[in-house]
Amino acid sequence: MLSFFAFITPKAYLNKDITAKSFFSYVQLFLLATLASTIIFYNKSPFPELWQNTSFSTIFKIFTYLLAWAWFYLSSIWFLNKNRPSGYFYSIGFALLLGFDILASASSLLTLAVVIPYICFFYYKLILRHWDVEHVKLPAKNYAICATIFCALLMLGIGLIYYQTGSFAYADIKQYFNAKTIPTNMTFAGVMLILSCILFLMSAAPFHYWFVSFIASGVLPVCGFITIIPPLIYLCALINLTNECFVYFSKYISQIVTIFGIISLIIGALSSNRETNLRRLFGYLNIYCIGFMLIGLMRFSDTSVIASFAYTIIYVLSFSGIYTVFLGVKSRGDYLSNTDSISGFYTVRPFMSAALLIFMFSLIGLAPTLGFFGYLSIINNLVEAAKWSEIAFILFGLMFVANTCLQIVRVIYFESLVNKFDRPDKAIYICLFVNAVVVFISLINPAWLLYDVLVILGSIS
Repeated sequence: MLSFFAFITPKAYLNKDITAKSFFSYVQLFLLATLASTIIFYNKSPFPELWQNTSFSTIFKIFTYLLAWAWFYLSSIWFLNKNRPSGYFYSIGFALLLGFDILASASSLLTLAVVIPYICFFYYKLILRHWDVEHVKLPAKNYAICATIFCALLMLGIGLIYYQTGSFAYADIKQYFNAKTIPTNMTFAGVMLILSCILFLMSAAPFHYWFVSFIASGVLPVCGFITIIPPLIYLCALINLTNECFVYFSKYISQIVTIFGIISLIIGALSSNRETNLRRLFGYLNIYCIGFMLIGLMRFSDTSVIASFAYTIIYVLSFSGIYTVFLGVKSRGDYLSNTDSISGFYTVRPFMSAALLIFMFSLIGLAPTLGFFGYLSIINNLVEAAKWSEIAFILFGLMFVANTCLQIVRVIYFESLVNKFDRPDKAIYICLFVNAVVVFISLINPAWLLYDVLVILGSIS
């Protein structure tokens, strides 16, 4: 692994004048090997008692690796433009991908007890990747405190489950309660504690403050990585934990997840509406999307899992496009982050402005963008289940999110130009074009995303 390569390599080497493209070349080799092994050994695992690869987890991991590949490439552009060393960023990023890989395939609570603190540790190290640590010291400290608390709650929850069942294995715990064994109050508490840790990893409200504060102050490669890469893995871990271990508690988990989804959706929508910092604004929009994703899970049925997966793919694709635009919004070498600073952006960068417009409209599910199909898949399931209160909350939040996006459109298209923007790297245009092609193909035939690929998800039933 690249992380191993970094740890055995002298620190001086990582800080030499080796270009970000060189480190990205190393990353490509390891990503290619990891992606190939994931596909080839989709149903095999060296330690099946701890983590078990399945066609279900493989789908999530493949999409995650492809997103990581694209973002690592775009990050190399940022490091080159800023003339900053990138070795530690790529090393920590790949270390996190290793943790995500195991988390998605976990088949034991012991695996969660090890891999979640591992992920939190490298998250903390990633947050500190800044040439001026003072900028990120506070969000890093807040994250470290929260991560320590939730990892302790995770350990306590796992201990409570083991106290009654006598096992850490998902299959054994599932079988234990399927045998009509009545769980104790402590067991219910254990399930909720473990669930709270997963929701913290997702940055679901009200556990989101560290995330938004960091997004406003962190460097773009790290902010983009944390926003784009983990959501699919965390969704997979939550579904896998519920359906393969805590299926007896799925009704209660569904209720808790829906409540946190509604809170995230409302807080994300309302908070984004009053932000003038672009990155904080889109950080809150990310919280809104997480809330919508959680609401879409409902009872963790096959159809709700497929709908939530499809929506998550769409929203991370939209955010990858938005962050790609962020990489091209520079003036005199500085990346701009306030809404006022991009006034009149359309007059000098019409293609990038149009791309940003499409990605924002996709986030709010406006037809005929790809986001419309993501919204439609989840809302259809809510209608079929007669979840009218959830639909009401979604519509309420959507009004504020739509207003947020329209305010950005107003600034970009109808305000006077206030900055002289630097010419973006050609790679940014290439990535935006590829992203747009994927969206366009999906518009022509959305079934490839909603049905053809997702038929594999039927294996969870």
